[in-house]
Amino acid sequence: MKPKKNSILVVLLVFTFVPKTVGQDHINSWFRTTLSIPVTEKIKTDLELQHRRQNDFESDNLFDKNLMYTIRTWIYYKQNKDVVYAISPFAYFSNYKIIQKESDAVAKPTNEYRFTASIELQHQLTTKFYVINRTAMEYRVFEGSIENTTRLRNRLAFRYDFNSKYNLAIGDEILVNTTGTDAQHMFDHNRAFTNFSYKPNAVVKFDVGYIYISRHYYPKV
Repeated sequence: MKPKKNSILVVLLVFTFVPKTVGQDHINSWFRTTLSIPVTEKIKTDLELQHRRQNDFESDNLFDKNLMYTIRTWIYYKQNKDVVYAISPFAYFSNYKIIQKESDAVAKPTNEYRFTASIELQHQLTTKFYVINRTAMEYRVFEGSIENTTRLRNRLAFRYDFNSKYNLAIGDEILVNTTGTDAQHMFDHNRAFTNFSYKPNAVVKFDVGYIYISRHYYPKV
């Protein structure tokens, strides 16, 4: 019997508050849409479209300026209910400067191509409560004079399933550069987050969440 194929549309809206080590808060908004197509019972593919916006210099409007446009593909293999492997064979990022001074607002974006592999482990603590750990390695290729980097990511989260339609997650993810940078810039950033998910049916899923990002900046003196 052929597996039933459904397309799953995921819409993610995240408001991101980013503190900078040089003072002044930075605010981002994040929107993501994902089209998911199961291939077999264990394999599925995703196409992600993402857009992030940021506040302008001396502004608190989180929709002021572009921050990022992305297109990313994923292939997932579900070994069992607790183990999922994934690869992203291709991703395109158009990255605008994080605005720290007025001239940053008019700077041209940097294009990036990214390739990722990950493993996600899930453990059921109680009937509806889970702990999830995801480890990923990504290779980032930049256009221009920026050196390519390899980055390691690890995310630990807890998820509570209210029922088949609603769940709530809270967690933290750390991102560390392993190649292509000096020791001062090994730490990329850290994300503390919470996410609420609503799945009204088998086709559509909506997420809304909050992310607090800690990032190192080294201003020129």
